[in-house]
Amino acid sequence: MNAGHTPGYLLKKINEALCNAFPNKTKLEMMVLYELNINLNEIASGGNLKETVHKLIEHCQGYNQLEELIHGALENNPNNVHLNAIQEKFKITTSLVNILGPLEKTVIKQMQQAYRDCCPNLRDKIPGTFYDIIKKLDDIHQPTDDEKRIVKFVDRLLVNGKIPTSEAQQLKQWLENNANNVSNLLSHQQNFNSQPDLIVKPNSREESLKRVKPEGLKQFPFEVVTVNRRGETIKRENKQASYLTQDLGNGVDLEMVYIPKGSFLMGSPKSERGSDDSERPQHQVSIQPFFLGKYQVTQAQWRAVAKLPKVNRDLDPDPSRFNGKNRPVERVIWYDAVEFCDRLSEYTGTEYRLPSEAEWEYACRAGTTTPFHYGETITSRFANYAASDTYAEEAKGEYREETTPVGHFRYPNGFGLYDMHGNVWEWCGDPSHRNYFGAPTDGSIWSINDNHSDYCILRGGSWVSIPRDCRSASRLFYNPREAVNNLVGFRVARGVGRT
Repeated sequence: MNAGHTPGYLLKKINEALCNAFPNKTKLEMMVLYELNINLNEIASGGNLKETVHKLIEHCQGYNQLEELIHGALENNPNNVHLNAIQEKFKITTSLVNILGPLEKTVIKQMQQAYRDCCPNLRDKIPGTFYDIIKKLDDIHQPTDDEKRIVKFVDRLLVNGKIPTSEAQQLKQWLENNANNVSNLLSHQQNFNSQPDLIVKPNSREESLKRVKPEGLKQFPFEVVTVNRRGETIKRENKQASYLTQDLGNGVDLEMVYIPKGSFLMGSPKSERGSDDSERPQHQVSIQPFFLGKYQVTQAQWRAVAKLPKVNRDLDPDPSRFNGKNRPVERVIWYDAVEFCDRLSEYTGTEYRLPSEAEWEYACRAGTTTPFHYGETITSRFANYAASDTYAEEAKGEYREETTPVGHFRYPNGFGLYDMHGNVWEWCGDPSHRNYFGAPTDGSIWSINDNHSDYCILRGGSWVSIPRDCRSASRLFYNPREAVNNLVGFRVARGVGRT
């Protein structure tokens, strides 16, 4: 989300929350240095605490770092009620401003009518601008168990506002992300002009074998960030991706993101720090469209599939060391990952598999050519790895020493995939090859094993990996029968129009 569109009243509340959380200026200085790599004295010397925080907010707003500022403050004060409240308010408000702000001139009358509809008992003058509307909605007191006024406003606007289709789709997704119960909303009940979610039900073979087209999928919005060598955010971009949801039963779903076809330069140049000859020669590869897991396979998903009928091997339903249903499953050997895919394929009637190594790197890069999809380096604000080690000119970060729940870090890559750098290593379908001489150029699994080795390929790095091992091009050769440590997991792939 673009913090440059943050309304003034919300900036004031951010200031109040930060002053409440950091009454000691020294602690504020430490937080912004460790979390944002900002020297507070360089941007806000002199003045009282409120003035200092105001200058800090101005600086972060100018560099689109407001969200990171709030997140960093919460990392240091996780139980502060003011920070928790402002984080939710910031996310809800700025994401809505990004959608509706550009439409204000054309639909302001509809916005005003939606305001009347969701606040029928108010006798105040109707606000004249969109920003005044959301400020008024924020000021209105309401019971904590009631639906948020801003949600009601968007709901009424969708029902009666004749919003353009693209923005209507984004608003529907916004409601799903922010409503207490989306099924109670009028727009949901009327199923306004959007396509239904594509949910692939188990054992519906006839449906699952149909060619899936991206225009028939559900959409989700996200923001992509790019950092420089110092780990500073230099670019933000709002994007959308298409995906389908695979029902695994008992309330467990598997989200599969559509990866469009394209070509890319696989591997790394000799000039890339931390690279080695196994990543060369660089070669052009063409990739056909496919689906890839939005997240690494979680322990809840693993348990759901482990209960399905055996295909070739038994599966331990709880192999992981770091327990948590939304944490990635780990301690998974290659053969068990393949068994997971085989059981899921039998269950759904659709082929699920491990991605090829070329597909994995293409998906990780998402159009980038830098060492990381984030840019010239990574930081512990964006990924889970051994951040006590550095790659470029960034400051040292937090080494968490364990896995984090999938999607814990808010910025995916350009395709909408999370945790492509760090957390757990991910199995690919290919056997190992010491370099790329003779590698296929069509994105397929390099099934010919001429290395007289049983090793397979791991990609992405883990929570214990130093930055160079988390690069988009980094490769690790590993025995497919050995994954007894807590570093190895996987994500699944699925073809488009293939069985």
